[in-house]
Amino acid sequence: MRRSRLSTAVLAGLVFVLSVGPHVAPAPAAERHGRGLLDVLEGAVEQGSPGALAQSRVGRCVCDLAAGVADVRTGRSPRAPMRLRIGSVTKTFVATAVLQLVADHRLGLEDTVERVLPGVVDRNGNDGSAITMRMLLNHTSGLYEYTEDPRIEQIATQDPAHCFTLRELVDAAIDHRPEFAPGASWAYSNTNYSLLAMVIEKITGRSYGDWITSTILRPLGLAATDFPGCSAVLPSPRLHGYTKPDPAGTQISDVTDYNPSFAAGNGDMISTVGDLDRFDSALLRGRLVPDGLLRMMLSPTPGSFPTTDVFRYGLGVVIARTSCGVTVYGNSGLIQGYETWMSSTRDGRHTMSFALNNDWTDPTETIIQAISAEFCAR
Repeated sequence: MRRSRLSTAVLAGLVFVLSVGPHVAPAPAAERHGRGLLDVLEGAVEQGSPGALAQSRVGRCVCDLAAGVADVRTGRSPRAPMRLRIGSVTKTFVATAVLQLVADHRLGLEDTVERVLPGVVDRNGNDGSAITMRMLLNHTSGLYEYTEDPRIEQIATQDPAHCFTLRELVDAAIDHRPEFAPGASWAYSNTNYSLLAMVIEKITGRSYGDWITSTILRPLGLAATDFPGCSAVLPSPRLHGYTKPDPAGTQISDVTDYNPSFAAGNGDMISTVGDLDRFDSALLRGRLVPDGLLRMMLSPTPGSFPTTDVFRYGLGVVIARTSCGVTVYGNSGLIQGYETWMSSTRDGRHTMSFALNNDWTDPTETIIQAISAEFCAR
């Protein structure tokens, strides 16, 4: 559940795949456009990731890029249809579903946790009556980060089949005092989104996974995207994920198959780079959330990501500014074995998502380089 920032030896080899639909730019132009992003992927492999995979879309032109390997045992190359674990990119799906409920007047951004989920956040100085849906969405609730509670990691390690419930994860956070008073500061907390998943379930009477599948995934035709629940199996075709048993060592272990319920509601989804591109494009084009709410979703939260000028946080969306001044919107994800990024221009016409199949390198610089290579190239 936690990562080391050390890098390992290179597992080399690369493949460049280009697919284009009818009436699009010829292959040489698309290849020139993808060269910079491919360089970034190769750099990630040189830094220690076994493999790297990306897809960018500009109109009907699709560029698939890969470096390294999808499976260190077989040496198979990464391919765009491969499924992977997307970590906190899940939050954008959850936030979209919450804002759809707001648009349908079934929920309000200023509704409190206590009103929707009475008695859930009410001890150790935690006050659900002072925490709004907006605060959960933009990480200003002050709620403790439940993954910092050692009991969660202990249970997940000792009983890998344990099926965590949303309430169980939230209770682990509420057992601790808040980090700050609601609305007083900003701090990223997975607890916020497990609570939002509980909100979806309370209002709709269905599991958050079923609700998001019926309202977002199926209407968009995202057939490779799923909520695995407590299933440990990552379906094929798949990008294998790797971790380091010893953060100081060079040995890596395949952790492709595991029960992701320890990240329920905030980081448990499975998808592909292509599905992420299609989802982000639909979101930015206004197909999922009305314009007014979408503008709120994409507005930066004051004080978010205070140590960088590149990233800001909206409502379930990471806002990133490239070196050439282009702003893109999406999210990043880190979960055991995988690092993922999703991004799109404001009009939804140009998207790019990538994945690294490791959890020990720091993906921040790779993200910064990738968005500049992709969105500044034109």
